[in-house]
Amino acid sequence: METLDRLQSAEFLYETQLSPDAQYTFKHALTHEVAYASLVGERRRALHAGIVDAIERLYPDRLAEHHDRLVHHSFRGEIWNKALTYLRELGEVASAAEIDQVLGLGPENPGQLWWAGEHERAVKAAERDMAVGASFGNFSMRIVAGCRLGQAHHALGNYGRAVELFRQTVGSLQGDLVLERFGMTAFASVWSRSWLAWSLAERGEFAEGAAVGEEALRIAQSAEHPYSQVQAVFGLGTQGLVVARLEKIHFLAPFITGPLGAACAVAGELERAIAVLEQTIEQAVTMRLVANHALRLVWLGEAYLLAGRPESALDVARRALQTAEERHETGQRAYAHRLLGDIAARADQPDVPAAESAYREAIGLAEALAMRPLVAHCHLGLGTLARRTGRPDEATARLTVAATMYREMDMRFWLEKAEATKESATRQSGG
Repeated sequence: METLDRLQSAEFLYETQLSPDAQYTFKHALTHEVAYASLVGERRRALHAGIVDAIERLYPDRLAEHHDRLVHHSFRGEIWNKALTYLRELGEVASAAEIDQVLGLGPENPGQLWWAGEHERAVKAAERDMAVGASFGNFSMRIVAGCRLGQAHHALGNYGRAVELFRQTVGSLQGDLVLERFGMTAFASVWSRSWLAWSLAERGEFAEGAAVGEEALRIAQSAEHPYSQVQAVFGLGTQGLVVARLEKIHFLAPFITGPLGAACAVAGELERAIAVLEQTIEQAVTMRLVANHALRLVWLGEAYLLAGRPESALDVARRALQTAEERHETGQRAYAHRLLGDIAARADQPDVPAAESAYREAIGLAEALAMRPLVAHCHLGLGTLARRTGRPDEATARLTVAATMYREMDMRFWLEKAEATKESATRQSGG
């Protein structure tokens, strides 16, 4: 209280409420900003987290009255789970007008074609726009077309080509151009980096992908541009969802909640994973978002399988495969085959021929696209199946391949799984 009295006497603070609890605020906004800016990052986070704890402790029966403060301080304190809890449920989905604003207008717009799952048409439309932009010296048109062309190739599973295109865009946007949108909703430099990071991850190039993603986030945060911040973190689950909901950015919600649900499933939070993924798919259908629908179904199928619901997993796996085949999404076809392999392999009575056929189909597709993480996952599945069905030598060979690939890509979580299963197979063979 003595410190508060001194600040009041110096006219830095004034009392705004005496009852039921005393409340104070800064007299001038500038004073508040100077005081806040003097705190280092970790101290700021700790201060916000402490405020959340204090509100919860002092007003356990009146939290609704402090809803906005809880959201603000949970977010600033980077307590993502609490921030998400205190945010109101996102009932809205992106409207047609918002979708048009983000993607652009016209039936032959490459962004709209990608959204509708017409990826090959999107490639042609984007290539047309790039050619027109080059002919007329329209740099902005070339940048946007390059982004959309990379996005369409990513959807088709042409991750190597997507990486080339996104790298070209990133290289073209230096200096002041880093903070230009060129008619896009996010900074083009951030947008291209976020998609580049995803494309690299599909190929197992995680170190570069992480560096690119961090650079995108630095750019977005330095300019305090909300849409770019969400775009930069749409692979970071809860953090991205919190920002999207705070800023009412409905368009990106399915792109955030999908990976969030998949991550929850891997972490063993299966009830939350299924709820999030079911909501994601429902929102995507309402928004008529076809792109990546097969992948969203695969994520839900994996969660169902881990939760002991193989029939539900099989249903969505078949739907995922059909969707991917119809849309020529080769990478997502590979994911669907791998899920079908997992379902057959983990049954009480494993269907060995079906599982091996599905895994090998997935490996063939994934190897052609240089999807090294998925190839490793399939070898892990085949090795685990061989160990389970009494073929320890075959199991050891497959698991050795998986472990080697995981080690090369620094996928430590999966490396531990592969090595543990390999040790079990070695003991089984008497080695």
